[in-house]
Amino acid sequence: MSDTPGLADYAHAHLGRLFGPARPHPDAAALETDVRQWAVHVGLYREGDVGQLDRRRIGHLVGHCMPDASLPVARLTARYLAWVFVFDDIVAEDAPRLREHLALDLPGLLRDGTPVPVPAPSVLPGVLAAVRREIVECGGTALLPTLATALRQYLQACAREAPWREQGHPPSLGDYLHDRTHTAGGHPLYLQRLIPGMPGPAENLPPALTGLAELAFLLGGLANDLLGHAAEQESGDPVNVVTVLAHEYALTPAEAYRTAVVLHAGHKHRFDTDCAALAADPRLNPSQRRFTDAVAGWVLGSAAAIEPYWHHARTRRHT
Repeated sequence: MSDTPGLADYAHAHLGRLFGPARPHPDAAALETDVRQWAVHVGLYREGDVGQLDRRRIGHLVGHCMPDASLPVARLTARYLAWVFVFDDIVAEDAPRLREHLALDLPGLLRDGTPVPVPAPSVLPGVLAAVRREIVECGGTALLPTLATALRQYLQACAREAPWREQGHPPSLGDYLHDRTHTAGGHPLYLQRLIPGMPGPAENLPPALTGLAELAFLLGGLANDLLGHAAEQESGDPVNVVTVLAHEYALTPAEAYRTAVVLHAGHKHRFDTDCAALAADPRLNPSQRRFTDAVAGWVLGSAAAIEPYWHHARTRRHT
């Protein structure tokens, strides 16, 4: 796509117009330091090979999504999110590795604490068990079934993507959007429910609140698609909203890219409408209203946290 740089600039400007400023966590720097040290300590990264982790700025992301969270909850969220991102990088797009990890029932490990198999195909099962122990220590035992269900949805969506990559054939738009909701990997943000005043870990959320959270995850995934499309096009990865739109509607890459920007904007307007409807819904109790506000914060925070990706993409483009 010869005008990829101009289109990426266009997408970046669109994101800047669409999202207001987000407030960072006062301990964002400490979160960044902690998740880096923790990821090396548990073996997710080697000390000399943390460039990708540093580019992700996970402490920055969590800090913007959860500016009022206590440091222990924010720290735990950043660690679990780091686990998801590492899984995404080294397993999700590698069909043989993905099959090995799917056979381990990682959601069961998270939910019930089932023993880690020995030998395991990677450090990921053991690190997930360590994250589980921290969740329990933070009082989140009752939240584990919710997290395990979300993890299962993530893994199932990764599995559905594998044939598309193997065949080099993009999915339908409907299938892609359904799975992108889960492959965005945002479900560790449900740990914010461990904060006092939020819906309790054992409470069942109304479907409208769960739907709002999933729409928030989809918005983050689509924004990531826009800024990462050039790299995915270079690698021949067909699992990107731009490629999906180009295939489904016989668009040129440039036309599909601009269409993806409009699609993202449409989902953001839907999110704003749903948020306003929930804010006016008298059936929501105070904790559910706080959760609604928190999900709106996830969207603003995710948009703010895209900046590191953007600057990395620009640097990559000019080297």
